[in-house]
Amino acid sequence: MSPSGIHVNKTLILVIFSIIVGIVIFKNYKYIGTFLKFDEKREEMSKIPQDALDHAKTLKVENYKVKVELKDGKSVQIVVREVISQPGVTDILFLHGQAFSSEDWEKINTLRIFSALGYHPVAVDLPEGGKTQSEKTDVGDKGMFLEKLISTLKLKSPVIISPSMSGSYSLPYLFKDPSAVKQRSRGFVPVAPVHTKEFTPEQYKNLPIPSAIVYGENDQTIGPVSTKNLKNLPNSKLNMIKGAGHAAWIDKPEEFHLILYKFLLSLSSDN
Repeated sequence: MSPSGIHVNKTLILVIFSIIVGIVIFKNYKYIGTFLKFDEKREEMSKIPQDALDHAKTLKVENYKVKVELKDGKSVQIVVREVISQPGVTDILFLHGQAFSSEDWEKINTLRIFSALGYHPVAVDLPEGGKTQSEKTDVGDKGMFLEKLISTLKLKSPVIISPSMSGSYSLPYLFKDPSAVKQRSRGFVPVAPVHTKEFTPEQYKNLPIPSAIVYGENDQTIGPVSTKNLKNLPNSKLNMIKGAGHAAWIDKPEEFHLILYKFLLSLSSDN
């Protein structure tokens, strides 16, 4: 008996409550189904399509050399790897770190996957590094060298993927003309690059290039410093790869591929 003298039948109340909830669910079933489908669709869109991954297995990576002209009539032979793609698609230029080369991008299937997704991926061996197969030489102004390499390869405003040591090439190239940076590169994916301290926070804030900053959770070398500087880029997003070290793209290639895929989709949606 309740204090008011009215007997409360808890079982009856529970039954009535269950009936009311059932009626609400029944009447709104089509809307609930829509929400569920939306969530499923969003989950599908967050993954690299399986048909592209399957198609990637059938693609061939071409390996060749190009001659890049330097000052005083000199030149350097540069090793290039690419999957030949349809003209007019977005170019992606993959650089590498000191202990790596273009071959690593081939080994983790990056070139095949992004070709299958409808892009034109090109990886190069820079003229320095322990594993490079290009001719090693001092190219002088590395930003200017990268500009000449991009011109030699006939890449149009490529998205630049720049891990570690390659920052000494990509950053001077991008900062050479901040006002026209989007014509020089459609997007920038730095992965704990070197030389970020050579530019001021104000310079970064005046570089409006769309950027996906990537770093490994366990990177205790260049990652913390580069991330601190790069986050000053006004049109950027930080992407930490859990369980990865400095070479995050090698440690966790699937996670890296997904970050790059989402970034490329965002570039397409902005047009």
